[in-house]
Amino acid sequence: MILIYLLKVSACTAIFFAVYQFLLSKLTFFNLNRAYLLVMLVLCFAIPAVTIQHRTEVVVSAKEMPTKIGYSNEGFTEKDFVDDGTTPITTIKFNQILEYGYYTILALLIFRMLLMMGRIKFQLRKHAVDSDGVVILVDERSVIKNCSFFNKIIVDSALPLVEKNLVIKHESIHVKQLHALDKMLVNIVTAVLWFNPVVYFWRNAIDHNHEFLADRETSKVADKKTYASLLLNLTMPSANFATNSFSKLPLKNRIMMLYKEPNAKLKKLSYLAIVPILLICCLAFVNRKEVTIQKTVSDGEINSDVRKRTNIYAMNYLAGKIAVNPDAKPAFKEIEAVLVVDAGHGGKDAAATAVNGQREKDLNLRAVKILQEEATRRGIKVMLTRNSDQYMALRDRLPKQQVTAFISIHHNSMPTNTPTSFGGIEVYVSKLNNNIKMAEELGGVILNKLRLLKGIAVRDSLKDASLLVLRESKSPAVLIELGNISDEKSLNFINEQKNIRRICNLILDGFVKFSERGC
Repeated sequence: MILIYLLKVSACTAIFFAVYQFLLSKLTFFNLNRAYLLVMLVLCFAIPAVTIQHRTEVVVSAKEMPTKIGYSNEGFTEKDFVDDGTTPITTIKFNQILEYGYYTILALLIFRMLLMMGRIKFQLRKHAVDSDGVVILVDERSVIKNCSFFNKIIVDSALPLVEKNLVIKHESIHVKQLHALDKMLVNIVTAVLWFNPVVYFWRNAIDHNHEFLADRETSKVADKKTYASLLLNLTMPSANFATNSFSKLPLKNRIMMLYKEPNAKLKKLSYLAIVPILLICCLAFVNRKEVTIQKTVSDGEINSDVRKRTNIYAMNYLAGKIAVNPDAKPAFKEIEAVLVVDAGHGGKDAAATAVNGQREKDLNLRAVKILQEEATRRGIKVMLTRNSDQYMALRDRLPKQQVTAFISIHHNSMPTNTPTSFGGIEVYVSKLNNNIKMAEELGGVILNKLRLLKGIAVRDSLKDASLLVLRESKSPAVLIELGNISDEKSLNFINEQKNIRRICNLILDGFVKFSERGC
């Protein structure tokens, strides 16, 4: 979510600015301070955007449990959601309102910045009295004067020649050192992080550092006392963030830095403090992703992890039980295996609530997105029925054309004050489906793969449920309950991403084995 990312960026800005304020802001190494402020500003956005994968290799025993089709009807079976029109549709949630509000304010701030730049250009055209291409002289009525705007130096034409030359010298430093680009960057960042108070202090620090740099160079060709007096005489309030003004309030720090003796070079060691702070931010805000790599050693079976694509042979599932040997010369048109995965519930159909307040519809969506990630990594084509929190009618979830398999992902639960009869993973099919034999075979191989799991119970037989997505599907269909969210132990297991990735890979292993049978 974008707001979580921006909060991490804001935390980085607070840490890096604290280092600048307490260790570096009083030093006279203005070029180093400029580099620090710009580089760290970029790193504040880069660090939370980095994702490091932690790969865990799991070796599975070569001897698989035999596929055995059995049924168990113990425990609670969830029912189809019936949309009778009485349940309100609440598709817009609080986090969506926050996100829309954020983007609205961002757009207004960007528009304001562009409007400000347009106003500056208008003022220059209106009040310019002379120009040599770089230096523009403006009349006394201009509110834009004694400043620089990108590669233009704007000077009040009424100033005496000596003062005019000092202003031009000062502003030419801003132009030569490309300070306008710094201002453009920090103004964009301020618009993006408008809710973060630290970014405004950061912008002021960059502005002040620009003035320190220009003052230092100008004081080399002018008397400091005369120059300081001119700064005071030409002081004006700062109301424009797009220009580098010659003199603007407050002036205290500029006058202090103008007369301050340069720091000893040994003081540059203070910048080494950046290294541990940078490491801490990386450890705290870099994203981590658990990736489980399964290695299976089995006679006559090719490791599914190294397959680039899984193919089956196009046949009518209802035509019979003929199996085609994929190693033989194909007698049928070869097509790519396609798995359709459904995240159960969604939108106004929130389903059950876990013991810790999580909603089943959100857990289902998280699981299918992880499954899709793992499938993409393995070269398996997966299509999702929904990829956001939206309500879908049950019939709309079913594949509109023939696909290799259809899997609906759910999490089981128990009614309030009812003891949990089974807290683990269960696989459902519907005996009312005309394609039940293929569904049984799909459910059986997936169930056998899931039984390799450690840390959560797996039902040792299929369950029968008359659910619409199972009984009406034209493709082999199963429904998988990934655990019982009414059971704290089960919920703790499935809340760990590495465990969900392990489960998803085992489901994909079952799908691959099913598709290889050429059924």
